Amino acid sequence: MSTAPVIAASPLDSLLTADELAEQLHTTTRNLREWRSTGRGPRFVRVGRLPLYRREAVELWLGEQEYASTADELC
Repeated sequence: MSTAPVIAASPLDSLLTADELAEQLHTTTRNLREWRSTGRGPRFVRVGRLPLYRREAVELWLGEQEYASTADELC
């Protein structure tokens, strides 16, 4: 019986590019760039000049965007 070798996943495998994240969030990379500069978007890491997003950070940020009503957004 043969078993395949276990290959450890690279931490880079879980990172999303701005293009990938924009597509998933149904927004534009321009919006992501604005959110990065104002601190309103998900946390990111920069590798060289390339901003990358950890899936965990995006999920956390999305959870923080939840509201029970539009009145809650104003608080």
